[in-house]
Amino acid sequence: RSALGRLEMEGPMAIARNEAAAALSDIETTQRRGMTLRGYRLGGPILMLWSLIWATGYLTMGLAPPELWLPVWLALDVVGVAGALLLARAGRPEAAGAPPGMTWRLLGGSLSMMVFALSVFWVMKPTDPAAAMAFPGLLIGVIYAVVGFWAAPRYALIGGLMLGPTLVGYFLVQPWLPFWMAAASGGA
Repeated sequence: RSALGRLEMEGPMAIARNEAAAALSDIETTQRRGMTLRGYRLGGPILMLWSLIWATGYLTMGLAPPELWLPVWLALDVVGVAGALLLARAGRPEAAGAPPGMTWRLLGGSLSMMVFALSVFWVMKPTDPAAAMAFPGLLIGVIYAVVGFWAAPRYALIGGLMLGPTLVGYFLVQPWLPFWMAAASGGA
């Protein structure tokens, strides 16, 4: 007999309302988890790129005179934003469940963070180079933590791995802070 014939003989399959709701909830949870995992896959190469950029920037701060720090960091930031945009587009963000226009959001978010960080330096005018070195690690650590608490829990851990070593370096190894931050950012 065919499958259709068997179904007709056994009668219609009934499913209770609460079973249907539970099944739909399971499907939604699975879809959300799949999107999160695809997002991690998309974000991994970008995170690695920025780790290298930060390590390079902090090594420059440890080896070059302070008047070169800003131009080097600006150039590295441009390379980082461009590289992140290319990696994001190559990773097909739509397939990872990203909303339309994600590339523009990434660009806008990156530029907003850069403008904010530069504005803080211009307004606050830090006189302590160690404070200026620690600020980016604190800022990025908080951003990753917030993203982690809202959308992708692993990023909360990455945020902690930026915040913790930044504070340890600032308070315990200030004479070697740029090298400490290069190692810490390369490890996150």
